[in-house]
Amino acid sequence: MKLEIKKIRIDGGTQCRLVIDQTKVYEYLERMKDGDEFPALDVTHDGASYWLTDGFHRYHAYKLWDAKEIDIKSTQGTLQDARIAALSANSKHGMPLSNEDKRNKVQIALSIAGFEKKSNYEIAKICVVSQPFVAAIRNPEVKKNQKESVEKHYSEKLDKTLLAVGNTNSISSEDEKIDVTTGQNPEEEEIKVSQLSLQADMEVMNKLLESNEPLKEAHNEIKKLNLLNAQLEVRIKGLMNEKNEAIKMVKNLQGVIKKLKG
Repeated sequence: MKLEIKKIRIDGGTQCRLVIDQTKVYEYLERMKDGDEFPALDVTHDGASYWLTDGFHRYHAYKLWDAKEIDIKSTQGTLQDARIAALSANSKHGMPLSNEDKRNKVQIALSIAGFEKKSNYEIAKICVVSQPFVAAIRNPEVKKNQKESVEKHYSEKLDKTLLAVGNTNSISSEDEKIDVTTGQNPEEEEIKVSQLSLQADMEVMNKLLESNEPLKEAHNEIKKLNLLNAQLEVRIKGLMNEKNEAIKMVKNLQGVIKKLKG
């Protein structure tokens, strides 16, 4: 249905993002001018007011375009119903929410009357986040334990990598050029592929560490890192030319530990 944009309210605490991305708003504005069609905005009608629950960037773009009427999808309910509906918004479409936005969603949920009695599972399902994420917000001690768990994991990885590398000072420059397994120099393409693999896996690891939901993705990431570690141990024995790459990885892991302790 069509609705006058001036009738849509955004002051009811249904905005879970901490900041509206003005760049995205102007991007939508230009696309609207070019004739692009956008999905209808989601609103909740309490009989008197239409509360916006999803589509805030589109809403602000329409306002800049000076639109008078826009397409909406309206659902009957109270302001509290609107706030609850907003908690699930942007989970599968639109601009991805930052971790701080997700944290804000959980805090909003916990502030709704009666929601403080809901389980972490129920809150996580409503807010479309992980249970450990909710637990860490409810109890800072849980977050501390999560951090210590991740720190322990990467400390163990560091120890294993150092053990695999061994005493690099005892390796001569001549040894560095020789594949001690086959007695032949490694193929340059093989070395290049290995280096790119190491770099890609380090990027994934860094993204994980920057996340406030480390345990949500940790299982898959640990599998990848375990595979990387096994490959590294074999490669170090057979391809001494990769010694420097292993040393770089050690330094990166040391940086991870320092970051986690900081």
